[in-house]
Amino acid sequence: MTRQTKTGGEATRVALIEAALKLFGAHGYDAVSTRQIADAAEANIGSIAYHFGGKPGLRMACAEFVANRITNFAAPAIATDLPTDPQVAMAMMDAAIERFARFLVSSRDAGTYAAFMLREIMQPGEVVDYIYDTLISRAHMRLCGLFGVATGLDPESQLVKAAVFSLLGQVLYFRVARPIVLKRMDWADIGPAEADELVDVFKTNLKGLIAAHRKG
Repeated sequence: MTRQTKTGGEATRVALIEAALKLFGAHGYDAVSTRQIADAAEANIGSIAYHFGGKPGLRMACAEFVANRITNFAAPAIATDLPTDPQVAMAMMDAAIERFARFLVSSRDAGTYAAFMLREIMQPGEVVDYIYDTLISRAHMRLCGLFGVATGLDPESQLVKAAVFSLLGQVLYFRVARPIVLKRMDWADIGPAEADELVDVFKTNLKGLIAAHRKG
């Protein structure tokens, strides 16, 4: 009896996406067969065509799934209107960086999402365009807006864009280079205590970067 028979079509759809995310992230899209995905999801191979129209549709569904999950997680920190007070903007950036960092460095799902996205970024096409348009550009523009308010700089300036990428990049490193970080830090894992230490570093770096670029 397949997962679809036991729990319904939507459960099968999600199981296929979750299986594909792990396999695509670990091996790359071209190296993974629909049979492998169906087996990992404990689903009938025909369910891939039924739910997604085929492997390319499943790939896009994976991108949509990741974008929605990350957007929903980050929304509480960046969903409000852009403030005018520099101190409020600074506090909102602080909260956004902390929320992003705690999710990325310690969430079980984050490793799967990051691996999938990094694979896709290396293969320009409609999937990476979708991820950029719906997730990366929106989050980056929002943080640039906050950085601009906090510093008095043009949020669309090259300097601000690069500064925000550097803030996000430092957090991403601790996910991408996780085995190296664990070895060098003598950590068995990144749990709540380790995440606290990293968040303190990220917040300190944020304050220093804003102070260095604040006009006046």
